[in-house]
Amino acid sequence: MTYDIKPSIAFFLPGREKSPIGGYKVVYEYANRFAADGYRVSIIYPHIPLRNFTFKYNNPVYKFLKMLKFFYRKSRHEFHAAEWFPLDKSIKKDFVYRFTYPFLRHYKKNTVFIATAIHTSFALATVTQIPDSHKYYLIQGFEAWNGITDETVYDSYRLPLTKIVIAPWLKERVESTGQQANLIFNGFDFTYFTLTNPIETRKGTEIALLYHIDDIKRCCDSFAALDIVKRSVPDLHVTMFGTPPRPDTLPDWYTYYQTPDKEQHNAIYNNAAIFIAASKAEGMALPPAEAMICGCALCCTDIGGFSVYAKHNQTALLSPVYDVQALAQNILTLIHNPELRIRLATAGNQFIQQFTWEKAYAQFKTVILGNILNNKKLKK
Repeated sequence: MTYDIKPSIAFFLPGREKSPIGGYKVVYEYANRFAADGYRVSIIYPHIPLRNFTFKYNNPVYKFLKMLKFFYRKSRHEFHAAEWFPLDKSIKKDFVYRFTYPFLRHYKKNTVFIATAIHTSFALATVTQIPDSHKYYLIQGFEAWNGITDETVYDSYRLPLTKIVIAPWLKERVESTGQQANLIFNGFDFTYFTLTNPIETRKGTEIALLYHIDDIKRCCDSFAALDIVKRSVPDLHVTMFGTPPRPDTLPDWYTYYQTPDKEQHNAIYNNAAIFIAASKAEGMALPPAEAMICGCALCCTDIGGFSVYAKHNQTALLSPVYDVQALAQNILTLIHNPELRIRLATAGNQFIQQFTWEKAYAQFKTVILGNILNNKKLKK
């Protein structure tokens, strides 16, 4: 679809990040594609944390000193973000003190602002100088964590923002509040992740998983399940990767890579026969899908964030959240049944091919430009 309008695009992130984060990666992928398509793109990072401010943030003296320090550091170009991602050089990284109108006045009137997390959605909704038709909310998970209640999350869905969700289960959550949501699945980079090691020749006892300290990922359940498997399969070997340092208690039959580069990341996936994930909640998780691209058979929990591509006994084996025994049994099933492992890995690899960034970007742009165009027609 072709439009004769070309607004500026501004993504609003909750803060600066020091290491890879899946939700940020999705935003950066969209930003790159808008930039390559000739749009003026900005990514806004607030200096003041987007959460319920403690007393010190409301203290006038503290706020003045904080602002003074911010402008001093900004003048010296001391703020950095997205250093781990190949972001298009034309994209502006805008470090603002707070996401309020005085710090956004330099943006053109045709700028589209896209909130990317719950705190950013509330902040965007309060800026009345921006028309509602230029406000969007990219919902990548049900963010009831770090003290945020379910009702607060649902309140964010009721804000006058155009909602975009990445999975059917999130669409259902938004629509349960009486609001509408546009479903756009995440895409995957099939030039970054590739299958180089034949699925059929892999050693069935090679396992891979992502390590994360957040309880949502339930790595403790993955470890417990692998301990069970190890007792039955002495030559089991696990390759794990993540951004935190290697856990001190990790057994010697684990190999750990902290923040692997592209070559090592691909090698981890391509060496493994099975990838496991025991999360209790996800939006539309990236690592299991990346592993499928590289030929791993998937054993994961039965949650909405995996269900987009993990179909039980078709592209994966699923187990209930917290059920360590069931996860261990699924891993053992694939180890002892190589024909099943190969079938699931092959089917998963074929199924995941449909989720391209080209398709996701085309749909994303259609939602944004179509909404603005319809709003202009209504005003005429």
